[in-house]
Amino acid sequence: MLGNQEISASKAEDQYIKEMAMVLEHQNHPVNEVPQQFWADPQAFLPLNSEKLMGATNMLEKLSADANTFIQGEINQIQKLHKKTAFWEDKISKNKTLMEKNRASIQKSTIDIVYDRKNRDYWWERSELVTLDYQNAEAAGRSEDWGWLIKKWGLKNADGSAIDVKNPSVEELCNGEVSNLSGEYRSAGNRYERSKKEKEAESYRLIRENSKYLEANETLQRYISMTYVNEIEPCQEGVLLLKELIMKFQTLEQKGELATYGELRGWAETFLNDFLKVNSRVHLSIVSEFRKLASIPLPAENC
Repeated sequence: MLGNQEISASKAEDQYIKEMAMVLEHQNHPVNEVPQQFWADPQAFLPLNSEKLMGATNMLEKLSADANTFIQGEINQIQKLHKKTAFWEDKISKNKTLMEKNRASIQKSTIDIVYDRKNRDYWWERSELVTLDYQNAEAAGRSEDWGWLIKKWGLKNADGSAIDVKNPSVEELCNGEVSNLSGEYRSAGNRYERSKKEKEAESYRLIRENSKYLEANETLQRYISMTYVNEIEPCQEGVLLLKELIMKFQTLEQKGELATYGELRGWAETFLNDFLKVNSRVHLSIVSEFRKLASIPLPAENC
């Protein structure tokens, strides 16, 4: 019997709760007003929609000042980031200058290498030619041919006098002088060959150096691009968001005492929703400050 009484009391309580819910549902609240606990976190206080933004205290002026403080913070951060990217851009510029200097050196060396090659070939060919002429004169074995060889190449004795074609040792004397002359020509060609190789080695070194400069510049350019995309542009979006809020404050200020928190919230929630769809990189901290300044009933700690 007692059990039936408890069941009956429980039903009566449920019915009472439903009736109270209906009463609250039809209770007259200020325009667009909802009890505080349905607006925000129980630990967060937000003004009611019907409260005025301008009264004894001009809240819009204070909110604008706070927004400007946050904007300046974002601008300061942007300036710091610009200093960092400016340092990288300066480094890129210096590397490009060094690369141009190296290219000029490589171009000059390329021209010099061509002349070194020509000079080398010229002296090596003379070395071969004087040897070939000696072999022709030796093969003929006539005084006329020895005379031709001696006069063509200016062959001389040790004392500086011309070799006498009638000298019994003319072949031996010509052989010695031709060997010396051929050796001198070969040595001259070798000097140009060494000079050519040194210039080639230096050009290869400069090419490798330029490759490193180019790789460094590409890396720095990536750093700059990433800094703009991941850091600077989100700050710029944050500045834009808060400036739009300040413009709304200014519009509401023109309405005087008619401006309410409800009107500010209504605009802010719709604007923030649309803004974030286009500017999703804006920092969460700025979005949270926007919410606080606009008194949107969604505390940052619950985001």
